[in-house]
Amino acid sequence: MKNMTCLLLAGTAALSLAACGSESAPSQTSDGIVTKITKPVELQFWHSISNPVHAEVLDKLIAQFNDTVGKEKQITVTATFNGSSSDLYSNVIAAIKAETAPDVTLALRPYVADYLQTDLVVDLTPYIQDETVGMPDYEDIFEGLRNGGTTYAKEGTYSLPIHSYSEVLYYNTAFFEENGLTVPATWDELIETSKKIHEITGAPAFGWDNLAGSFMTLVKQYGGRYTDPEGNIYFAEEDSETALKVLNLWKENVGSGIWRTAGEDMFFSGPFANEQIPMYVGDSVEASYIPAKNPELKWSTAPIPQVSDDTAANLSAGHVITALNQSGNPEKAYASYELIKFLTSKEANLAVVTAGTGYLPIRQSVADSEEYKAYIADGHDFLTAAVEQNDRYFYEPAFTNDTTTSSAVTSAVRTMMQEVAENGTDPQTALDNLKQTVGLN
Repeated sequence: MKNMTCLLLAGTAALSLAACGSESAPSQTSDGIVTKITKPVELQFWHSISNPVHAEVLDKLIAQFNDTVGKEKQITVTATFNGSSSDLYSNVIAAIKAETAPDVTLALRPYVADYLQTDLVVDLTPYIQDETVGMPDYEDIFEGLRNGGTTYAKEGTYSLPIHSYSEVLYYNTAFFEENGLTVPATWDELIETSKKIHEITGAPAFGWDNLAGSFMTLVKQYGGRYTDPEGNIYFAEEDSETALKVLNLWKENVGSGIWRTAGEDMFFSGPFANEQIPMYVGDSVEASYIPAKNPELKWSTAPIPQVSDDTAANLSAGHVITALNQSGNPEKAYASYELIKFLTSKEANLAVVTAGTGYLPIRQSVADSEEYKAYIADGHDFLTAAVEQNDRYFYEPAFTNDTTTSSAVTSAVRTMMQEVAENGTDPQTALDNLKQTVGLN
């Protein structure tokens, strides 16, 4: 783990050495940005969308941009698939070093934190706030998702959400009805329901796909802190009592046989579809896979359980979109913003979420639209629970510092959770192991 972290840190540090050519800048606004294009601009947009349905939607959106906003403002966009999210990240890192970085790219937030080790990432704040070209509907984006673009170590807005999903509680409605069970809304209720199910089936009743995500969520729900954009690992130091509470929760419930981890199944959609487990927490995107695995299964979703309303938290994830201005051309920076504004607009988001991609609205206006309501009513009501939790969304903090990265901490948390839940390791020992892994000991 330490070797991998060192390699990543070395790679991101090397990014700052990439040359940034500077072109003569046209007149600027009082905020120091350019909002007019004087000669044609060509943008390279890299993405990781492989789902054929989603890829078709994206291609249509790019063509629409080129035919409308692009045509009006002399912007032409070429979109290129660059592999999975991790492959895309590696390719962007290599391109930055080779001084051939894309102008706009999809990313995960920890990757944007790495890109911010350079001075290439465009701060979108002055464009968003500009009276002429700004985003008057910016606050229509759910607050938790908006905050994700502004809570990096560097002040500014360095990404916007574009493809969002959150976690929901999946449950077997037929099983619950047959056994007179009520869908749990709190963790105390879920534990009691798990015990009742275990008495009926003799098998585990509940699981959580994302072990690292479960730790982040429960730490927040129990009133603790996870990490922050500066790389403070609160759960391992100041809030270690909360961390141990979460670890003990998992150890006790797995040990008593009422909970389990995904293990070799990787995800719970398989065991759930095969009726081996009647409830689990998983990403809302997974809902698109369950019907194919068991078309006869009667199931639904609910908001994930909470500890209390005061500390309600629900992990949200997905792609963000960011601009890299390696040329130093202010007109390209502005053109990149126009593309980002278009791809995160109500119209673009509505096109994505009603195409069967499994992604959720990033905007209140999309969630409230008649088109989305009709889509939900047409056999997609399982997405409702995820949208209902939008005021509880939080993003995993993203950071890169001299010691470690948010990605490395997440990996260490996943290992810690596996040690406790799967191997029965003492929680304090597992937490001490994590501290050593991330350089706190």
